[in-house]
Amino acid sequence: MARPLAGSLDLPRPVLPSDPGADWRELGQSWRPVRETGFNRGWARIRWNPAGLQFETLFVQTRPSNRARSLNESTWELGDIAEYFLQDRRTGRYIELHVTPENHRLQVLWPPGGIEKFRAGQVPLADFLIADPNWIESAANVLADCWTAQAFVPFACLGLAGAPRLPGLGIAVCRYDRSRGAEMLSSTANLSEPNYHRHEEWADLILER
Repeated sequence: MARPLAGSLDLPRPVLPSDPGADWRELGQSWRPVRETGFNRGWARIRWNPAGLQFETLFVQTRPSNRARSLNESTWELGDIAEYFLQDRRTGRYIELHVTPENHRLQVLWPPGGIEKFRAGQVPLADFLIADPNWIESAANVLADCWTAQAFVPFACLGLAGAPRLPGLGIAVCRYDRSRGAEMLSSTANLSEPNYHRHEEWADLILER
């Protein structure tokens, strides 16, 4: 459920991890019977206006970091990230967006079958990257014991600007937590395995008016 948004990057003040509020959904590890030892909690929410969606995340963690220093580096290999997915259910196209604690981004637009071709080594990732730094807006904020990230994704990024009626949209908010070295994954989606690209298991987005 996404609530209305006043404007793009209408950012709230960071909230306390102990009380994120009713609008927030907790990330978990649905593919595991119990969470990993040392699991850091995290929450996400989505708001919207006629121009697009705003993703917001709050992660418990001390000293988050990522070594990426420019747009479209391999952020998932370089440290902590917030990861946002948005799919047009009608066409199957979807956006994959990474935001680091330093507010560097990876921006990908996947066509149907694109991720499979990339993983099979048939097509380079560069064919799917969006090099425009103004494609979306993002922000990040590191506090003593948590960090927040936000991103405003215009509907135009999926070719839906001015559409009289939006198609069905699928969403997931995910995380790479490297505070213990090896990656620790979590997601709002009810995934049956630790693969964030299982879009058939993402949630269907409902826009609350």
